[in-house]
Amino acid sequence: MFHRIRSYCLFGIKAVPVSVEVDASQGLPGFTLVGLPDNAVRESRERVVSAIRSIDKVVTGFRTTVNLSPADLRKEGSALDLPLAIGLLVATGEIEVPDLERLVFVGELSLDGLLKPVRGVLSVAMSLPDRKRDVLVVPRGNEREVRLVEGVRYVCADSLRECVGVLEKGAVSKAVSAAGLAAAHGAERGAGQGYACIQGIPDFKNVIGMEGVKRALEVAAAGAHNFLLVGSPGAGKSLCAKCLPGILPEMTDEEILETTRIHSCARAAGDMECFKPVMVRPIRTPHHSASMVSLVGGGVHLRPGEASMAHNGVLFLDELPEFNRSVLEALREPMEEGLISVSRASGTVVWPARFMMGAAMNPCPCGYAMDAKRSCTCLPEARKRYQEKISGPLLDRIDIQVSVPSVEASQFASGATISETSADIRKRVCEARALQRDRFKNLPFKTNAEMSSEAAKSFCRLSAATERFAISAADKMGLSARGYFRLLKVGRTIADLRGAPAVEILDLSEALRYRSFRS
Repeated sequence: MFHRIRSYCLFGIKAVPVSVEVDASQGLPGFTLVGLPDNAVRESRERVVSAIRSIDKVVTGFRTTVNLSPADLRKEGSALDLPLAIGLLVATGEIEVPDLERLVFVGELSLDGLLKPVRGVLSVAMSLPDRKRDVLVVPRGNEREVRLVEGVRYVCADSLRECVGVLEKGAVSKAVSAAGLAAAHGAERGAGQGYACIQGIPDFKNVIGMEGVKRALEVAAAGAHNFLLVGSPGAGKSLCAKCLPGILPEMTDEEILETTRIHSCARAAGDMECFKPVMVRPIRTPHHSASMVSLVGGGVHLRPGEASMAHNGVLFLDELPEFNRSVLEALREPMEEGLISVSRASGTVVWPARFMMGAAMNPCPCGYAMDAKRSCTCLPEARKRYQEKISGPLLDRIDIQVSVPSVEASQFASGATISETSADIRKRVCEARALQRDRFKNLPFKTNAEMSSEAAKSFCRLSAATERFAISAADKMGLSARGYFRLLKVGRTIADLRGAPAVEILDLSEALRYRSFRS
């Protein structure tokens, strides 16, 4: 008897529909699995037969052929265990399932019939063609993911036995409709107030001095601009970067779903039991020994890298020149386009990677070229080689480049002036982001940093005097065309922070101070 079971497979973060076609007929007993399965899928036969045996059902003794359609797509992972088990049970006449064509199955089976959560179920739920008609059948460990997608109808089970019981009684009538992100986690968001609920994030009020650096990071956060901090060892570069999450605005519901979808697809299956939606902007800090694959994604099983995991958040690279140059150059595409494309023989995978890139570095190998008290011991050629590890095209994509001065010991004395808190700065950042949200309401970008050159011309209109100033400054500093438009975008953000409708000379003057590295 032939039956078709609906399921999905992951290709990058995209959920691709897969039909598990099962034909069980009389004849010489055997089992054939076709349709480009990988080893995990090929081994599923043993898991599935053992799980079916644990619920006192028998599917052996038939000539069974299973086809995974489309046949030209390589199927990976264990998510096809459950649809394969249901297909075998139905095709051999062990169970009858009403409205089978409306059901979509995803899940891994253990030998004793328990259902185990799998990665990427959020992508599956978001990809269902008809949320009112289709019913998603998943392991209970994936329920928190499915609940995030409003309107999706689903059924959860802890074991194959429980799943079969629900199916025989009519899964469509038992299905629950997902409430969506706002209902499922609205209280959690309201109580969290962004990063205030996360312990261990330093407050800018405890960072003595460095007011210029704090201002630069405020501008970076307000417009989602890339930034680079250059200074001596111990000057406070990493400390300032650690304070950055405390001034970032909350994510929108759309951003939460986008980011959580990527993290769901990147997780190991064993981590899905403790799954939580990504409610705050991710901060990723890869080590300088990170490989190309770990940073941009790829590998045998095509997993997202750190750049995609930082989508809608911050990718912070400490000790920037210590990274492999080819790894850094691979970031140029996502910094410009907000996407990462990885091509394989099976096709091209595209991952979202719209992040703020932050970086910190010393000015030379010894670290003291910019120090007011200690002398640099590096030869000029060594200093030049060190700085040239950061290519011109990469540096040109970093909007804000700031020198971090060393703080005098006297400033740490008791009674030193306490600067404003992260909450004060964050309030201004959120107000600036709100202006950008209104400005770009019907456009494909949301922040000043994302504007194209054409959009920058439109939204950063300058008076005649201001335009003359901008062109003259760009010529003197040798800015490229890209550098000129990035200057305008930073100026637009500075104007937003003071609530001004137009970009003026004072805004561009401040923006020019943030292009000082190597000048």
